[in-house]
Amino acid sequence: MFDPIECEEREWIIPTGTGGYSSSSICGVNSRTYHGLLIIPQDRPHRRYLTLSKVEDFLVTDEHEYPLSTNHYVDDVFYPEGFRFLHRVDLGKNFVTWNYTFGNSVARKSLTVHRGYDAITLSYETERGFFRICPLVTFRSHHVVTKDRHPLITVDTNSEITLKANGIPFIRVNVRGDHKVETTSYWYYNFFYRLDYERGSNHLEDLFNPFCVVSKGNRIEIDAYWGNFVRTVEIPRSREILDVLSDTAQSFLVKGKTGYAIIAGYHWFDEWGRDTMIAMEGILLVNGLYEQAKGILQRYFNAVNEGLMPNNFLGNNEVVYKGVDIALWGINALYKYFNYTGDLDFVSRLFPKALEIVDWYWKGNGIIYNRGNLLYHIGAPRTWMDAQFDGVVVTPREGATVEVNALFYNALMIVDALAKKLGMKEEEFAEKADKVRSAFNEKFPSEFGLYDYIKWNGTPSEEVRPNQIFALSLPFPVVEGETAKKVISIVESELLRPYGLSTLSKRDPGYIPFYRGDRTSRDRAYHNGPVWPWLIGAYVDAKLNFDDNPLELKGLINKFDPLLRVALRENGFLPELFEDIPPYRMGGCIAQAWSVAEVNRALRSILNKS
Repeated sequence: MFDPIECEEREWIIPTGTGGYSSSSICGVNSRTYHGLLIIPQDRPHRRYLTLSKVEDFLVTDEHEYPLSTNHYVDDVFYPEGFRFLHRVDLGKNFVTWNYTFGNSVARKSLTVHRGYDAITLSYETERGFFRICPLVTFRSHHVVTKDRHPLITVDTNSEITLKANGIPFIRVNVRGDHKVETTSYWYYNFFYRLDYERGSNHLEDLFNPFCVVSKGNRIEIDAYWGNFVRTVEIPRSREILDVLSDTAQSFLVKGKTGYAIIAGYHWFDEWGRDTMIAMEGILLVNGLYEQAKGILQRYFNAVNEGLMPNNFLGNNEVVYKGVDIALWGINALYKYFNYTGDLDFVSRLFPKALEIVDWYWKGNGIIYNRGNLLYHIGAPRTWMDAQFDGVVVTPREGATVEVNALFYNALMIVDALAKKLGMKEEEFAEKADKVRSAFNEKFPSEFGLYDYIKWNGTPSEEVRPNQIFALSLPFPVVEGETAKKVISIVESELLRPYGLSTLSKRDPGYIPFYRGDRTSRDRAYHNGPVWPWLIGAYVDAKLNFDDNPLELKGLINKFDPLLRVALRENGFLPELFEDIPPYRMGGCIAQAWSVAEVNRALRSILNKS
């Protein structure tokens, strides 16, 4: 028997490859607004809507009606109590299977996600008895629950079962196996989503049951879908950790209306430029998915505007520009692509855009300014530390940030290297890079390794943060020698944790180790203490760039052990962050693209080096 309270925190997710997904807790209790058996993008891969939330299902024998499902209602009421009969849950690459024991009867329920399509199949089988299966549906954004403003949901059975919300079709159902359909048209009220309640967000929902399917035998299958789909078989998960990471990394790759994209994280993140460029190597390049990488790079470089690359593609042709580091990460991703493929023809097509980026950054664009050969920016938040609530920016970092200037030096050196590959005899980029490196090494070194940023008035911030590691980790490091050794030493002593790098030294008065509570509390903590797994990749790169001790390098593999244990437990996924205090509770998204990608990439880098 599973404890329903513990069960609510053990989540699973299987992305569909379209931007949608299927997700719940392991015993079927929906504990988030984002949980549902089928979430479908309305503008692939954007605008995700919950359609089939769950099913209330029962095994019926001559003696009893046994529940398979469990719901959590207000006042901590769990009904029905299917968790009492659940004895094993198995997770695979594209399926979840629940095994139940009811006295002398056993039952198996399986959910299979048909990757590449907005479709799932629920399969039931037992040795004796029959099943009663009642879908619970709604039609709303996966961000916002439906309560006291119910859509009018109707059923059309002319050719197949089609559900409509206010006259708009949103999901189809197909039943295979001898059965009958009983019309119900019931609303179920006050489903309680505990994890959202703890986060201080929407947590009560009403769901509609349009009908119940009753099998006439001991096997039945139900497809829930939108559009065409091809049914797939259950695919077990590999036991080899590199295969697990590789498979899971690819689950963030989605096919949208305009080509491929990388979803930054499930459940709630969409397509983010920064995350895409950082995660591209660990998701696409190490897996040989070069055509997909080309399409994504082409789309982002085509959208460059006054040197800036998009923060987001939000669907409906809406593009958001905000981050000052994204275009520089884009140049880095292009260079990584070239190192993997040697595809100079593709590089030559994007090279003018790369030149456009470094030109705008050098001369300034009203957001970025060149002062003494260092880049300063105005406006906040514009770096990856971008938390804000109620108009309050938690980590503004306006001025010259350490990682943006390290990235700019790296970008100039990449452009110089690619220019030479393309036969250009141009010294401008190397000369500019040398000026940036000189200014950087004059202004940023400190007793804390490197200053995190320099304010517009010239005052350096003395916060010890992990952003300084990028000065060492990129293909072209902007520091070397004793400065590099000092940065590694500071990062290891102040920030290195079992699950990545902490975002702020414990000695800082603004340090917050916990990530919990309402939006305000969480955003205040977001980059002020919690550990981010993706940063382990930059740490490993820095060590590989500046530490030649073979034993030390081999020892890096041991630092991945806690993260790999989490990945194996969570069906290959890694979360957005961990709290910076034992037991290092997971926080944020349960499946974050750059967490998986950077662990996958960095682990392979160590193995290749050693």
